[in-house]
Amino acid sequence: MGPRGEVSRWALVLGAVSIAIACGDEAAPSGGAPQLSLGELTGPEVGYVGEPVCLQVEVSPARAEVSYVWGDGARGAEPCHAFERPGHFLVSVEARAGSQRRTASRALAIVPRPLALPPTNSATLTISGPSLFVVNADAGSVTELDVERLRVIRETPVCTNPRTLALGSQGNERWLAVACQGSDELVQLPLTSGGAPVRLSLPRGSAPYGVTADPRGGVFYVSLTFGGEVVSVPVGEARIQARLWVAPEPRGLAALPDGRVLVTHWRASQQGSRLTQIEVRSPGELTSWQELSLPPDLGLNSDTDNDGVLSFMNQVAPSPSGHQAWLPALKANNQTGLFRTGRDLSFDTTARAVLGVLELPSDVGAAPVERRGGRHAFDDLDYASAVVFSPNGALAYVAISGSERVMILDAFSLNLAGSLVEVGAAPDGLALSAAGDRLFVSASLSRSVRVYDVSDLKVGSPLLADVSVVQQEPLSPQVLLGKQLFHRAADPRMSKSSYLSCASCHQDGEGDNLTWDFSGRGEGLRGTIPLAGRGSLPLGALHWSGNFDEVQDFELDIRGPQQGAGFLAESHFAQAGPSLGPPKAGLSPELDALAAYVRSLARFGVSPHRPPEGAAIEAEWLATRRAGEALFFAAETGCSSCHAGSAFTDSELVDGVPRLHDVGTLGAGSGQRLGEPLTGLDTPTLRGLWKSAPYLHDGSAHTLRDVLVERNPDDRHGTTSHLSEAELHALTVYLLTLDDLEP
Repeated sequence: MGPRGEVSRWALVLGAVSIAIACGDEAAPSGGAPQLSLGELTGPEVGYVGEPVCLQVEVSPARAEVSYVWGDGARGAEPCHAFERPGHFLVSVEARAGSQRRTASRALAIVPRPLALPPTNSATLTISGPSLFVVNADAGSVTELDVERLRVIRETPVCTNPRTLALGSQGNERWLAVACQGSDELVQLPLTSGGAPVRLSLPRGSAPYGVTADPRGGVFYVSLTFGGEVVSVPVGEARIQARLWVAPEPRGLAALPDGRVLVTHWRASQQGSRLTQIEVRSPGELTSWQELSLPPDLGLNSDTDNDGVLSFMNQVAPSPSGHQAWLPALKANNQTGLFRTGRDLSFDTTARAVLGVLELPSDVGAAPVERRGGRHAFDDLDYASAVVFSPNGALAYVAISGSERVMILDAFSLNLAGSLVEVGAAPDGLALSAAGDRLFVSASLSRSVRVYDVSDLKVGSPLLADVSVVQQEPLSPQVLLGKQLFHRAADPRMSKSSYLSCASCHQDGEGDNLTWDFSGRGEGLRGTIPLAGRGSLPLGALHWSGNFDEVQDFELDIRGPQQGAGFLAESHFAQAGPSLGPPKAGLSPELDALAAYVRSLARFGVSPHRPPEGAAIEAEWLATRRAGEALFFAAETGCSSCHAGSAFTDSELVDGVPRLHDVGTLGAGSGQRLGEPLTGLDTPTLRGLWKSAPYLHDGSAHTLRDVLVERNPDDRHGTTSHLSEAELHALTVYLLTLDDLEP
């Protein structure tokens, strides 16, 4: 059923409607008895758990027997009732007089009472009074919109790659904080005075992503993705108040008024995902933390669900009551495959949108737990990118990035209450007006904010405005098209049933750091190769086995495992179908645009393992790094014989044949190459190693030491058995800092 039908299906539960139903004998009462009449059942639209809800209704004659049916199993003559659990209920009143019966019903939402100080969370857009602010990552700007007139007030250049923003205040000044991933800084914009921004330089290479304000005031919290830290920053000041090292890749942030800060960790491992809870006794004081493990789902593969881990967790959104926190994510099936389970991956068991739902105990020292009902998987949809709750917490709106939709859920049953389609390219943020009647959607790759009227879901959610938020497009038309296609699972040419896109494994142009079982593709266990930085390298062969020689060859994956219709005309596909065959470049504008986007990913970034410039340890670190560099280029170790030149790889095709090496890491799960024996592997670049663990084609090396020692017992992958612990350390220091600063 379409989105309007979906809304109508649940209108009885969600709307403030009354339904009067006449039942029983409709004939006039005998003996002159008065006609039974029952008025409209009135009362609040929303009640609170544990607090009485009272309804009113006019009944004639007054002596009629009246009974209230509350929808939770309770019934009786009293017009007031306290619900013990939240939910959407159909409450009814029944009146009887002799043989006559009348019934009136209405919808009632019962919610936990929202907190007096609302929780906060990092997001790509936020509302403050009459203004909405949204980050424009590619443009390096923040745009302010008038939420009533639905027009742009101003676009302000801020920094390189701003990712999320948050609002805070200090005295009479309101501040907008922006986490700048590309320039490693936090920028605070004074909104009241309009003065100069306050800029805080964060550790280089730390890649700040999430920022949120403490609900108690006075401080922002910032996640440093590749720095592995959460820091607190006083509002309006350019200094770090406190810092806390947590698990790798902290990303989305949420803060509750009881002193808890929740932290997602961006990418999963083979063993699952994790979430950190930090105790903050007073604003900015990062005292201690504990970690919640989120294990893989197993045994769920079907046409409506799949096994896998929660991947790309960019956000954690607390409910208004603080009783729950929701985790929008992608469920990536790194558990299934012919080698691992004997069952191949299919287009609908590879990945899908998912919500993790955490219960937050009232004891602030207790760790969150996943809800007993398990995670909520979406059918026919890819990555869930953002969540926002209605002000009373009865509904939740979920953005689905590549499917370009917003799903509206009953926040308690998680049943579908409606949906919005064609909300723009790559929606990555949602915000609701204070009254909850307008939904704002950041369509990041459409460069717009789309505004919907959600005041009455039973009559639909009309589009009120599509507001362009970027004045000057920063990408070329071809690269922008390629980036849009890269994320667009909704395009039937890209995938069947809107499940998969390139971004399913390569968000932000990186890899998901998972090892997939691609035995069914004629390959084997394969770690996802990052794309970020590849645009600065000679193309060479693609994939671990060198089975592609151009980005346009991904037409084969699109038509094959993703079950898309493909971007090539059938006549062109018949001529240039095989990989390593006739070039596909120039045959499809869309494939060429995808290739242009991949070529635009020219930056690896700066390694967070470099010490701050001028730090006391810098001289010692430089000496260690130089020793590691000398070992790397030494003839005895032989590292640079394959990891050669400024690209740190000898990857190339000679007469259409890739150069492959057997370095002793092939095993039972390594599988094949194009359905034939696998004799060796393409040499990967070493730039960006600090963010691409686990290592090797099958992900079997968790650390660089594992690569150099444990997975290299016979010195086939470079001669390292003679190295001392100090030399291994020096070599590792060098390898972990091969970044954009390396010549």
